[in-house]
Amino acid sequence: MTRPEAAPLTPPALPPALPPPLRAGAVIHGPGSAGVDRLLEDFAAELTARGFRVGGLIQRNHGTIDACAEVMELVDVATGRAFDITQRLGRESQSCRVDPTGVADASQAVRRAVADRVDLLVINKFAGLEAQGDGLADEFLSGMADGVPVLTSVGGRYLNEWQTFTGGCTDLLTPTADSLWRWWGPQRLYDDLRLAVPDAEVQRVVVGAKWVLVDTADGLGVAARQGSGTGAVDGARWAGLGLRDLAALAARAWDPLDIAVGVAAINAHCNRPDLTGAPGNGLDLFADVDGRVVVIGGFPGLARRLPRAQVIDMTPRAGEHPEPASDWLLPGAAAVAVTASALANRTLPRLLRQATGARVAMIGPGTPLTPRLFAYGLQSLAGFVAEDRAAVARIIAEGGGSRDFLPYGRMVTLHRPSI
Repeated sequence: MTRPEAAPLTPPALPPALPPPLRAGAVIHGPGSAGVDRLLEDFAAELTARGFRVGGLIQRNHGTIDACAEVMELVDVATGRAFDITQRLGRESQSCRVDPTGVADASQAVRRAVADRVDLLVINKFAGLEAQGDGLADEFLSGMADGVPVLTSVGGRYLNEWQTFTGGCTDLLTPTADSLWRWWGPQRLYDDLRLAVPDAEVQRVVVGAKWVLVDTADGLGVAARQGSGTGAVDGARWAGLGLRDLAALAARAWDPLDIAVGVAAINAHCNRPDLTGAPGNGLDLFADVDGRVVVIGGFPGLARRLPRAQVIDMTPRAGEHPEPASDWLLPGAAAVAVTASALANRTLPRLLRQATGARVAMIGPGTPLTPRLFAYGLQSLAGFVAEDRAAVARIIAEGGGSRDFLPYGRMVTLHRPSI
């Protein structure tokens, strides 16, 4: 008697892609913290405006209660409720002016934020009370134990206590906005882009041999097709999903084709026909750069426009470097041009970390034209705005490439404003 064959095992579904955990971020500062308080408040406000969920406490000082002390408040980031934490000790007192009772009252905002598993937990500072195990010490530990990203400030005099408190599991940050964004990390730019997309009806999803597109009543977005296949794929695979749901694929999916469709959905919102910007080829941005220029991806006409550039490609041709060369060539580069495919194949965050300090531009029809990307280390964005949308859709459906559909739209370049 033969035994029946066992049914093939179905591999378990992968969990959604999520940004990696963050070690607690601590902005280190000298005497006085007014500038750092404002830095944390501005960062929390910017993330909130972008759609991230931010909770915790920021500090505001104002007025005076005697000749040498200001009124101190802790403000709930989520609700705006203020808690007075000032002890009225008189002008001659040398004691700590922070009222532990006020801090205890304010701690409810931190506990609520941890319970809600916010995207970022801000706690104004780690100082004398916390160094002794009091104040908001328990709330710090609760947030870190639950894996909630924690951002705070630490005066230099308490740095050793902070290192001991965290067991060294912390990132020490300089008091600048760029430092905070680098800590926040380029992996989170996918969620940032997703959060910008409103819900809208999707008219069609087209998958060609080389490109994909998402079309809505307001705009059309494209992205280079990812994965090994080039065969026909029925757009009905994504039927019933609105624009916001498709955009979420860019941040959460692992399937290369789903991610590409997600990026195209983001571009359908960002690269709308009414968008204005500088014309021209994005590679021309680096024509006058002194120093090493590195290009990720083999762009058409590259040798003519940037003859000294060092090229890195996943499938390198003669004279080009293989992908692992980015670890050697990007650090210390003067300028880096990144193909928009790096966004869709999820290599962009690593490239941005390697290229810290360089002028970085993302170039290609699949580039999202949105200022949101500037905070993550990009200085210029050169992308495609479709004008004859029917022609673009037809060419992509027939397997055409970017050279075929570019005449039916225009390339637009956005630059990060000078600070």
